[in-house]
Amino acid sequence: MISRLVSFCKRQPLVAILALALILRLSAVWNSTGYLMHDDHFLVVETAASWAVGQDYNQWLPSAQLAAGIENPAPHQANLAYPGVVWLVFKGFHSIGIEHPSTQMLLLRLLHALYSLLIVYFGYCIAFRVADRRTAIWSGLALAALALLPNLSVRQLVEVICIPPLMWSTWVIVRTDIHQRTAGTWLLAGVGLGLATTLRYQCGIFGIGLAAAILWEAPTNQRWRAVTSIAWLGGSSLIVFSIGQAQDVILWGRPFAQLQAYFGYNTTHSGGYPQGYWHQYIWTLLGLLIPPFSFAWLFGYFREFKRHALLVLPALAFLVFHSYFPNRQERFILPAVPFIIIAGTVGWIRFRDASAYWKRHRVLEKRVLIVGVVFNALLVTGFTLVEGKKSRVDSMLALYEFGDVDNFLVVHVDTHSQPPQFYSGAWQRYWTSDSGTDIVNHQQVMCQSSNRAFPNYILFFGDTHLGESIEAYQKVYPSMAYVQQTPPGKWDQFISWLNPVNTVERVLIYKVDPTSECEALSSSALLDS
Repeated sequence: MISRLVSFCKRQPLVAILALALILRLSAVWNSTGYLMHDDHFLVVETAASWAVGQDYNQWLPSAQLAAGIENPAPHQANLAYPGVVWLVFKGFHSIGIEHPSTQMLLLRLLHALYSLLIVYFGYCIAFRVADRRTAIWSGLALAALALLPNLSVRQLVEVICIPPLMWSTWVIVRTDIHQRTAGTWLLAGVGLGLATTLRYQCGIFGIGLAAAILWEAPTNQRWRAVTSIAWLGGSSLIVFSIGQAQDVILWGRPFAQLQAYFGYNTTHSGGYPQGYWHQYIWTLLGLLIPPFSFAWLFGYFREFKRHALLVLPALAFLVFHSYFPNRQERFILPAVPFIIIAGTVGWIRFRDASAYWKRHRVLEKRVLIVGVVFNALLVTGFTLVEGKKSRVDSMLALYEFGDVDNFLVVHVDTHSQPPQFYSGAWQRYWTSDSGTDIVNHQQVMCQSSNRAFPNYILFFGDTHLGESIEAYQKVYPSMAYVQQTPPGKWDQFISWLNPVNTVERVLIYKVDPTSECEALSSSALLDS
């Protein structure tokens, strides 16, 4: 059996690599529930899922802003293209009767997992075309099974979603010999670049790098032909990008409204995000790509600058831009990772084959490789089992299962974490309070509210001071009765242990009777008068 499997892998390496990639991603689909960070849930899932049921969680649309009393609605800086696609997916779920939040998310992760296989496929094809079969196998294996990649592939991260069209654009170019590339080649490549930029504005930087690579590769006597190629590429991508932003005309009555809001916001607010150092992303890549492979890939990547400019320069332009831009968050550079892996593999293998040192130290090379593979296998297995923000998700799922939620109150005891309301199935605006809230006055405000229901559940989010907070609320809410608690997951505890900035909390759920609470408050007010 094993010999047959090995034989099949040798005969059909691409199929075997895709199968490995699928197995790891299916593990993440099934086991890695929840979300990793704010953006992969609240900027996509909450937005799209609320639109699908006629709500607008983030109040990004003009109709929701008008309903909230905003006289002059303005576009949010978010790009609506990807949330719009996910909105269609949720609409599809509802149309066929799939309503449970956990089932919807399972299927959504599955769709992302299948889509991400394109990254592995194009990576293998590109490496095979620019180098050889051995390089393609190593590149494909890395894209299929490198540590975090299977988990990231099933997340709702636009930084990952934009990668397949970028790689397809590169594949369209490199599959054709430089002297046989026609206007059709560049038009088609522009479609991929335009789609990627539609999904994530920053992918336009890849286009600048592509233009530089085209000029770099062009012989001196064919520079005008290179300029024409760039014009075809740029024109095609601009048309596709413009079509992809057509919703701005429908929503705001003018083109590129969201893009203008994006530039305006970043001009004034970029300094409010993590800054870091200009060399931050170098260390991010060294860690993300897992030593010792990361050192070899970065070495090989920069070594191929002249020979494979089409692979190196677009990603390099992207990295330079994000290293210069004040807002430096690790996930921003994910679109460049596959290109670094491919070009890095090409460069390292070429160097390794010609190196006298590595020819003399094949045993050392084998040992380092075994250690790296084993270390990565442990990491990739662990990451496909990660349950992110477990207590928050489980608390909202508990509300969904109760099936009688009118509204709920979130009490921020030790943290100010945002509950993933999507999992509760209730989209009415919930109430919040914290340590600075006057509990009695807040209860009165909620009872007197005409546009929001009084909560029939109170959820306490916190850790060390939960008992004190619950005791204080029990004095004001006599009907408050304990229902259940949702403990933090092991992953969240580990991340908090590594860096206490990452908050971890336990959620305690209590039920209250809105009628008795507000009637008691009214009676008390009458007696006082």
